[in-house]
Order: sequence, then structure tokens, then C-alpha cells
Amino acid sequence: MTVHHYIGSPYELPTGSFGTKETLVPLSEVFPFHHNQNKDKLITIYKKEEDAYDISVNRLTDGYSDIKHAFTLPYIYELSCDAHSKSIRELFTYIEEQLMEGCHIELYSCLDGDEAEEKDSSLDTSINLKTLYFGKHYKLDKKKYIYELGEVFTFEDKQFVVVMK
Repeated sequence: MTVHHYIGSPYELPTGSFGTKETLVPLSEVFPFHHNQNKDKLITIYKKEEDAYDISVNRLTDGYSDIKHAFTLPYIYELSCDAHSKSIRELFTYIEEQLMEGCHIELYSCLDGDEAEEKDSSLDTSINLKTLYFGKHYKLDKKKYIYELGEVFTFEDKQFVVVMK
């Protein structure tokens, strides 16, 4: 089944894809011996697999508006984020860049079709980017907290996460 992720904010957030490291090259560079009429056509390549991982933040589509009950904030977006550590790092880099001091952002995940169901409050957790605590007991390293979050954070079904700064 498909898991959907959502991000809530007290203000509008930039939408689009963030974090990918792609390069556009002519088709003839990748396949020099291929006789194709579109040899000057540009294609996307990635120097390493990790470069292809990113996040995408999009406006909430009408079919998923039932999710609004899970949030306390007015701006809700659909979040595309793989479970790969690079995508999680891109998510927290995005949040770090967008989150204003004294504010918080909310994250929520659920299975497709379960948007109207109640969240599981036993899974609620917080991440404080100012004090660098993940939950109540895990202290993040000041110099590599984004990397650490990429390694330890995972999305759980019906989990509500508050990220504050």
C-alpha cells in the first residue's frame, strides 16, 4: 500500500523539487555511437545514485483534504520523500532553511485512504532544531545533525512529528 507524507506550516512554503543533483547532457555524449536523429537532445544523468534522491513539496490536492484534521497549522502540503537517508537529509535541510525562529512545522504520514482516520498519539514525537533534541532523549550533534537525522529518522504510519526552531 502507498504511504503518503504531509507537511504543515504556519505560512506558505516554496513548492517544487529540492535536493536533486542532476546534469543535462546531449544524448550523443552518453551514446556516442548511437545513430539517432535526436543526438543533440538533452537528457538527465546523475553522477552517482544518491544524486537522484530529493524531496517534492506540492499543494494539497482536493482528494486528500481529509488530512487537514491531523494538523494544527493552516498550510498543508503533500510531501514526496523516499525512505532513503539522502531524501531524509534533504527534507531536514528544506525544513531548516524554511523554518523561522520560534515557529514549528508539522509532519504526518498515513496509508492511502486513511487520511480521515485519527493519528496514533503514542507515536507523536518532536525534533527541536534549536536545542538539537530528537524526542526527549536523543541529543543530535551540532555539526552533523542533518546527517544524523537522515540516518535515524523514519516515517511511521499515523505518526505526527513537530519540528521546531
